Amino acid sequence: MSAWLAARTAYREPPIPGILFESQSRLQQRCFPDFPEPLATLIKGAYAPAEKIIYLDNAFDRDDPVDRSYLLHELTHHFQVHNLDDTNVRTPGILEGEAYRLQLRWLREAGVSDPLGTLGLDEKTLLIIERCPR
Repeated sequence: MSAWLAARTAYREPPIPGILFESQSRLQQRCFPDFPEPLATLIKGAYAPAEKIIYLDNAFDRDDPVDRSYLLHELTHHFQVHNLDDTNVRTPGILEGEAYRLQLRWLREAGVSDPLGTLGLDEKTLLIIERCPR
């Protein structure tokens, strides 16, 4: 996946991050620490830049292209963090949008016929994500 990203972006390939597996409740706490209730949506992965670790749900299936696409999404964030000096200052929304667009491209190349629908996204939502200043 690292080689795939390096071939399709201008990013230099950083050292491979650590990958750890966590329960859904721990992932939700990691991503939304102040949210008072469990989320209805599953968190498939998260990237901790200070730790250089990708956290994936315990139910991650390495044979499932959709699950692997979430790993690619988080790996994109790892690439972004390690290449910030080479890019213009960019908002988190632009970085998140880029990660989703690369994830969608990876899914299309993996033969998924409706990547947006598979991820539960639509083009309008993706544009909103990309324009979010935070």
